Order: sequence, then structure tokens, then C-alpha cells
Amino acid sequence: MSPERLVLELATPVAGVEVLASGSAASEAACLAHARAAGERAGRAEAGAALDAAVEHLRVLEEEARTRLAENAVALGIEIARTLLRGEIQRDRHDIERLVRGTLAEAATGRAPCVVHLHPSDHARLATTKFRSGTRIEPDVGVAKGDVHVETSLGLLVRDVDDLLAAVARRLKEDLA
Repeated sequence: MSPERLVLELATPVAGVEVLASGSAASEAACLAHARAAGERAGRAEAGAALDAAVEHLRVLEEEARTRLAENAVALGIEIARTLLRGEIQRDRHDIERLVRGTLAEAATGRAPCVVHLHPSDHARLATTKFRSGTRIEPDVGVAKGDVHVETSLGLLVRDVDDLLAAVARRLKEDLA
């Protein structure tokens, strides 16, 4: 048996109202079902928005973690290079002649006189090496082993291992950005 329906049309532009003849229990059940469905839709929408926000937050965290990982890898690589390089220099396995000639070329003094300052042990290794006329090689306890300082009429050119490694680190960090 189906419930009877009573439809009332209102004269005002509001709308029509449908009342179930079987009483308020059926009306309450219909309202409850409608409210439940609306609540479920709202809950799904809210949960979807929360999930979207969580996904975006995780994406940002991942990006930050990747950036930190790359920066840490650069720092670790530079420290490993510094340790290896210093070890090689301490064991006199560096090519001090090549370093001096490269620094002289960089100084671009031509045949102008200049003084090359080296750590005393590096100076001793170059005792028999011939350089262009006007180039004087001097021992200098103030220069670290493996470093080269060239004094010219234009000023002082310093090739410092730690400064070179710092320049490499800066360049790598710039490349990451």
C-alpha cells in the first residue's frame, strides 16, 4: 500500500510543499535521509580538500628535502676533495711546478719581473727548475704548502687551495639554484 500524497500549491512565489499523508515519521525519515546524504557529500568534499592540502604539503617537503640533499652532497664532496687534496699535498704528490707555471700564466705579466712565494718545502722541490728571466722563487713560511703567491708590479696574485675549493663549492651551489 502506498502512502497518499497531498500536494498544496501556494499562491506566493515561494514554492510548493509536499506532505506525506502517512504522518510525520515518514517525513522525518525522508528529511534524515536527505540530511545524511548532504552531510556525506560535505564530508567527502572536506576530506578531499584535506587530502589535497596534505599532498601539496608533502610535495613542498619533498622539494625542500631534495634541495637539502643536493646541498649536503656538495658540502660532503668538497670536504672529501679538501681532505684528499691536503693529504696529497702533505705527501708531496702535487705538481708544484705546474701550479707555479699556471699561476704565472694567470698573472699575465709577460717578461716583467715577479717574485713567486712558496712554502719552504715546495721551494726546495723547485730548486733546479728554470723559469723565465725575471722570475724569482722565494721560500715563505707564511704560504701554506701547495699554495702559490705571485708578487708583480700590478699586485699580488694568490692561488690558495682552500679558496679554490670554496670557489668550486660556490659554483656548484649556484648550479643547484
